Amino acid sequence: MDIKIRPMQKEDLQQLAEVYSVVYQKFDIGERWTPGTAKRLLSYWFDKQPDLAFVAEFDGEVVGAFVAGIKPWWDGNHISDGEIFVHPDHQKQGIATKLSIALYEKALKKYKVVSFDTYTFKKTKFPLSWYLSQGFIQNEEWTMILGDVKSILSRLKKK
Repeated sequence: MDIKIRPMQKEDLQQLAEVYSVVYQKFDIGERWTPGTAKRLLSYWFDKQPDLAFVAEFDGEVVGAFVAGIKPWWDGNHISDGEIFVHPDHQKQGIATKLSIALYEKALKKYKVVSFDTYTFKKTKFPLSWYLSQGFIQNEEWTMILGDVKSILSRLKKK
């Protein structure tokens, strides 16, 4: 098993977008990613923080990636959000762990990060159980909120 972790290149984005969409099709958690929408998302992260974008290759084939950004916070720099994914045919082989190590080591060395703040699904066991096994904790003080902008705007105009 030859797993190589390397910096992401712009030329990787299309292939990674295809892998990303396959991951979400396989696990069917309600997000309907296509290669086109996935490429826009991955391009966003790559353009924002190219030094924190890593690719996993298995026997020369691109099979996953980890991208994230840095956000200054009151207590220091935080890794903020991001995306980690591995093709379903290559999961449970330690690839996501190797991607994580590469990104965390770079973030610690270059940005002196103190925390990683991110979101994950809580209605399914995975990937929350994977994060918890690494020492992540669920923040009981925060909650994720979202809203439809047209609806919010409509309500604001009624006030």
